[in-house]
Amino acid sequence: MKLLYVYIIFLFFHVSYSQELPPILNISSKEYSAGNQNWMITQDESQQIYVANNFGLLSFNGEQWKLHKLPSASYLRSVKYTKGKVFSGSYMDFGYWQKDNTGDLFYTSLKDLVEVPFLDGEQFWHIETVDNYVVFQSLRRLYSYNLKTNKVVVMAANYAIYNLFKSDNKLYYQVAEEGLYVIDNGERRLVVENSEINNQIIVGLFKYLNEDYVVTRNSKIFKLSNKRLFAVSFPDLNFASDESVFTANLINDKILALGTIGNGLKLYNFEDQHLTHFKQPSILNNTILSVYCDSQGNLWSGLDNGLSVINLNNKVQIFSDIYGEIGTVYCSLKHNGILYLGTNQGLYAKNYEEKGPFKLIPKTSGQVWTIQIVKNNLLVGHNKGTFLIENFSAEHIYEGSGTWDIVPYGDRILQGHYNGLSLGLLENNKITAFKNLSNYSLSSRNIIIRNNKEIWVGHDHKGIFKLKINNEEANVVVEKSYEFNSPGGTGTTIYNFNNELYVSTKDSVFKYNSTEDAFFQADNFNKLFKDTKRITGMSKVIETNSWFGFGHEYVYQVSKDAFQGDLTLTKIPIPSSLRGITTGFENISYLGENKYLIGSNFGFVIFTLPFNQPALPDLKINSVKIATKTNEFQSISVNSNSIELPFQKNYINFSYAIPNFNLLNVVKYSYKLKGYNEEWSSWSDNSEASFKNLPYGDYAFSVKAKLNDENLETQVYTFSILKPWYLSTLAIAVYILIFLSILWSTHVLYNRYYSREQEKIIEENKEKLKMQQLSAQQEIFTLKNKQLVTEVEAKNRELAASTMNIIKKNEFLSDLKNKLDNSKTAKDIEEVISIINKNIAEKDNWKLFKEAFDNADKDFLKSVKEKHPNLTANDLKLCAYLRLNLTSKEIAPMLNISLRSVEIKRYRLRKKMELDHEQGLTEYILSF
Repeated sequence: MKLLYVYIIFLFFHVSYSQELPPILNISSKEYSAGNQNWMITQDESQQIYVANNFGLLSFNGEQWKLHKLPSASYLRSVKYTKGKVFSGSYMDFGYWQKDNTGDLFYTSLKDLVEVPFLDGEQFWHIETVDNYVVFQSLRRLYSYNLKTNKVVVMAANYAIYNLFKSDNKLYYQVAEEGLYVIDNGERRLVVENSEINNQIIVGLFKYLNEDYVVTRNSKIFKLSNKRLFAVSFPDLNFASDESVFTANLINDKILALGTIGNGLKLYNFEDQHLTHFKQPSILNNTILSVYCDSQGNLWSGLDNGLSVINLNNKVQIFSDIYGEIGTVYCSLKHNGILYLGTNQGLYAKNYEEKGPFKLIPKTSGQVWTIQIVKNNLLVGHNKGTFLIENFSAEHIYEGSGTWDIVPYGDRILQGHYNGLSLGLLENNKITAFKNLSNYSLSSRNIIIRNNKEIWVGHDHKGIFKLKINNEEANVVVEKSYEFNSPGGTGTTIYNFNNELYVSTKDSVFKYNSTEDAFFQADNFNKLFKDTKRITGMSKVIETNSWFGFGHEYVYQVSKDAFQGDLTLTKIPIPSSLRGITTGFENISYLGENKYLIGSNFGFVIFTLPFNQPALPDLKINSVKIATKTNEFQSISVNSNSIELPFQKNYINFSYAIPNFNLLNVVKYSYKLKGYNEEWSSWSDNSEASFKNLPYGDYAFSVKAKLNDENLETQVYTFSILKPWYLSTLAIAVYILIFLSILWSTHVLYNRYYSREQEKIIEENKEKLKMQQLSAQQEIFTLKNKQLVTEVEAKNRELAASTMNIIKKNEFLSDLKNKLDNSKTAKDIEEVISIINKNIAEKDNWKLFKEAFDNADKDFLKSVKEKHPNLTANDLKLCAYLRLNLTSKEIAPMLNISLRSVEIKRYRLRKKMELDHEQGLTEYILSF
């Protein structure tokens, strides 16, 4: 309820009319983030609250408010819970809300079950349940929904229907111009005619002590008997002439709650005939639209602007000084029917039983530190000294230093002041004079007298002093001092309890041992406070056997068991935020009838013992939501049964609460997530826990609560986050197969690699050997080639020589022939010429030449013939001669033809070889 505590100081303690009111929780529309008006309130079996609001349905689990809008976004006018469903009525629609397994509410409309159309602009202002029926009331009709048959029956009226009531398991409704009807056992009958009602609008109907009563809009209360209305009045229950009541309900079988228009809320207790009136600023608004008493006894008021919750079920009443007219209450006392309040502004008083305001007693303006009855005198310790009080008057009897404490001392009184001690002299039980004591000037705020002679004085910073008064010298003798570790001076107190002397500090209680004249740990006290935490050593003993101390969440009472004599500890849940006073100035007084008053900065708090509070409902996990890193949260089932969540949705949020609507209860939470963090979180009023980016695995979320400082139960929610797909069993199996495949492949590849490397080495060795062999062969080939080249060159020289010889021979013979031709004279010359022709025959010359040419270039003629198969033998001869790079002039004698014929042969050879014009014949022949 962290949001609610924002309003504690302002809204919960500001009470008017000088009356003590129960704690009030005020909830503004900003807190629940919806509309101002709240028309009707209900509660389910888990004690969650539902409110019909202008913006929709409000739900409250004790920590978080949530708004649920209708599909039409219409406002709600009525709401009622029964049998697992929250029924609501709105504009032109009615239906019910139901929770799914995620805890979210979903709406189902019932308008389709209605066989007749709605009236134009029809709204449903009230809902009541009886047996298996849910009845919705509009201004002209009643709609009855049967939970078993799922059917709706319409009951129309001739005139306006003002309201719908339930009393003694019967339904009542008022029809204008007709009267008050009752529906009993499925039958409708007129209970009171309109002539008897006199056109008054009935806003409440209830039964008290077997008598039926009705409340009307114009603030009249009637007893209903035999179809007649009899006006009744009750002591202290008064209304203004123009006061208008909007709603009236009987709560707790004895309190009539009257919600008015403009005059707040009135609660009238029929048993003690006491009226309590709540108005602004004690509540947020003076127009009350609805009232509802929850299962814990708290009264909820739906206001025209917000909500107010009154804790009627506890025994605490709060008086608040709105305008600071009284101030901080440092001490109090009830005496002779008058309640006295000592404040920082003076001494105030009023008759305890009266409702009037506290009034300042004249002359007492200033700071009042103590109010004591000493020797039948009502004395007040004041910053101006000491006052004697008689009813509502004061006499300033000591005008010295400010007085802290006043106690009886034999036949005198002893006063503790800001700067020492003084003795008051008595005569006939009347104080006649005061005498200041010398030799002791410390502040004496806390004084205890033992055995009518031992004087013990407590000092917040210096500890405890045992003193003795020298009456003759009028001075003080310090017999011994005792130091106690009390950090910050937070109220070290010395006191008598059950005839034993104790000292209380913030952390421990010490008991005095007279034999050893020393203080030792008081085990009987300290064991009681083992698991508690006090905020001050300040304490108070009331009637010698009831000790009170102060903590953050509690006021502690220690008393002695009447049967066994053991000490017992009672924790009274009045937190320090409600007491609101400076540490070390806490105070408490007894009012009688087991009532106690605690002073505070804003007034005072009254509580009654025994302090019994209704048990709180169980802690509940209300919602569980999951999300990915980028998406919004979505709800999942709140019923934990080892829920499995996908790995992508590993952001999780838990919302939990205890439906606590009592402002005296301070509820805090702690949680842990087993599997993630085994340590409990610090106690906090935060009712949500979120975890981000959780790894996969099994988890158990545990949340526990404590009320004030008492641990309550623990709730556990188990869930698992699945492994991501890449870590699933199948994926791991695939990874293993891939890994094994890689190992096998690596093995194979390595084997192949090593085999190849080995083969490569072998091949390299073979290659080296081969290269060596080739090198050797190359050397041999080189030598042979050199030899062949030598032989070819020799043959070429031989061929060239042979060719030249042939040429020269032919040239010689030709010249000889020519000369003989020119000189033929006889037959013998012809014979010589014939012999010469025979010797220069081309055939013989070619045969000789060819043999020599083949020896020198044996593949040339073959290659030319293969490339140019159309060449003749003579063409090949010409090619051979050209291969030798012979000129035409040199070729002519070889062919025994003229130079002109050689040129013709060359030309014809070019054509047969199909040579381009630019390409030389000789160059072409040499290219083979």
